[in-house]
Amino acid sequence: MAELLLEIGTEELPAAAAPSALAQLAERLPALLADLRLEHGAATAFGTPRRLALRVAGVAERQPDLEEWVRGPSRAVGFGPDGAPSRAALGFARGQGVDPSALEIRPAGGGEYLFALRRTPGRPAGEVLAERLPALIAGIDFPRSMRWGEGDLRFGRPIRWIVALLDSDTVPFVLGELSSGRTTHGHRTLAPGPVEVASASAYEAAMATACVMADPAARAEHIRAGVAAAAAPATARIDEGLLAEVNWLVEHPTPFLGEFPKEALAVPEAVLVEVMRVQQRYFPVRSPEGRLAAQFCGVRDGNGEHLATVIAGNERVLRARFADARFFYDEDRKRTLASRVPELGRVTFAEGLGDMGAKVARLARLVSGPTAQRAAHLCKADRLTHLVDEFPELEGTMGAHYAQLDGEPADVCQAIGEHVLPRAAGGDLPQSQAGRDLALGDRLDNLAGHFLLGRVPTGSADPFGLRRQAIAVLRILRERSEPDLGQAMSAAIAGYSGVGDPAAASREVRRFLRERLRGLMIEAGHRYDLVDAVLGAEEWRVGELWARLASLEAILAEPALADDFLTVYRRCANLATKADPDAKFRLEGASAVEEEALGRALLAAPHLEGLAHARAVASLRPAVDALLDRVLIVAPEPAVRANRLALLRDVAAFAARFADLGRVVA
Repeated sequence: MAELLLEIGTEELPAAAAPSALAQLAERLPALLADLRLEHGAATAFGTPRRLALRVAGVAERQPDLEEWVRGPSRAVGFGPDGAPSRAALGFARGQGVDPSALEIRPAGGGEYLFALRRTPGRPAGEVLAERLPALIAGIDFPRSMRWGEGDLRFGRPIRWIVALLDSDTVPFVLGELSSGRTTHGHRTLAPGPVEVASASAYEAAMATACVMADPAARAEHIRAGVAAAAAPATARIDEGLLAEVNWLVEHPTPFLGEFPKEALAVPEAVLVEVMRVQQRYFPVRSPEGRLAAQFCGVRDGNGEHLATVIAGNERVLRARFADARFFYDEDRKRTLASRVPELGRVTFAEGLGDMGAKVARLARLVSGPTAQRAAHLCKADRLTHLVDEFPELEGTMGAHYAQLDGEPADVCQAIGEHVLPRAAGGDLPQSQAGRDLALGDRLDNLAGHFLLGRVPTGSADPFGLRRQAIAVLRILRERSEPDLGQAMSAAIAGYSGVGDPAAASREVRRFLRERLRGLMIEAGHRYDLVDAVLGAEEWRVGELWARLASLEAILAEPALADDFLTVYRRCANLATKADPDAKFRLEGASAVEEEALGRALLAAPHLEGLAHARAVASLRPAVDALLDRVLIVAPEPAVRANRLALLRDVAAFAARFADLGRVVA
């Protein structure tokens, strides 16, 4: 067994793309080893802005010999009337490198065929890896790739070196204009020269010597701890998204604490935090009392030398950024939010879907109540402010702030701020009724417009973020029994006059929402068959669908109850398909004691929910068993047969009142 190391050295990779590229390498290289019949152990991933690397332990130094039975011509074709091998058999044997006498006749595919045992000697791991590693590297996907030099090779950034080692031996291959070897490169300023890697197992030590923290997880924790220590006794706010970005911008992180003038705190906190996060990638600091402090934590890609100079430079840049933000803020306050609303008619909402003024009008029709109506009128006006133009992530936040300064009611301000929630998967949800209604209406209007124009997400292509918006809708509605999502979606589609095919858009967007809801339920750990059973019912109240899923799981958690419940449904449903859909069960038409007993029990059964409903269905089992075991359901008399089948249909429908039980496996 040997240890394999593959490192791809590049110009600085985009922080957003590097983790995905490393994940692809970590998945595809072990898969390649398996495809090459090379046993291997655990893999360890390394990555920085300038390198993607994977080390795999326990790699077999040689492929095992391969034995395969290869099928040739049929027996009838392979032998002549005299029993001698035909030209076809001789050619087959020659092609497989075996003597004709070694061919065997075996049954296959309903007949008998000639088979040859083909033996392929295993090859050294270094040889087969050298043939396949170039394609593996070139196959790593990036959102945007680039080409450099004279060749056609494409990658996220230009590749500058490749290290490929099997223990201490180089795996030699050529990719574009580069040849693999054992030479890597250290930190761009702290150790800029070439670094020789003696063996795969020595990689981490070589990187440490070259001032590179190659383990991204360890590097992230080093940044987290360093930022916390730099901010003490205050507390740095660690935004996980920002931490992930900063982690892929540095190879030798050194956190530091800087300051800015306290006068800047006159600008709303959200603005200051956004400037620090988006423009400078700083972590804001809070005082022990929880207030935003006039401090920030940054991360330098370097060591502690001349750190005071670095801090001073960062403070100077941040002061200028905050001065710009203060200017934008002061300019914005010269006008009320309401005065900007008429100008929304000059702002395009989306190509083919009119302007933001029309969108606000549609949104106002989708919500009710004076609070939601006023918030709908104002909620998009902050898009015309300087700060939101500079920082789109502040939409809603600045709208709420400016509305408050304008003297708007507190509940209106809250709804304006909440209408953009959740901002991301797993983000905070709106808490007020008006905020929920507004957030829901905004996204339903977006979905309706794009689906009317046929802009349905396909594969990974979702340029308008419709999947994200659909999931936001479903998250907002999860704990609510109202509204009916199907009706709400129809109302949103009706808001567009003369755009697309409303019926087709309605069908497509409903399918889309159902698929997203199914995905959310399965991701939450629920069984596929139970999710499909619940979604198989004609129900569009999202909160009710989640409640039904919980009820079905609770029923199946009681084996005896589940057995009676499902048996009642299945025994009746098996015959119910033969019932005339227009036939009605009539108790007075019952011609058997068992038929009458089940009919009376069904009519008396209470219409309950959850476990109580399951117990009501389960209580029908003795009557169902008695009828089906003792009475001929498909009786020769048409009226008798129709009545009994209608009864079974009604029992099955009663049992499956909240889910398509035919999809339940257990």
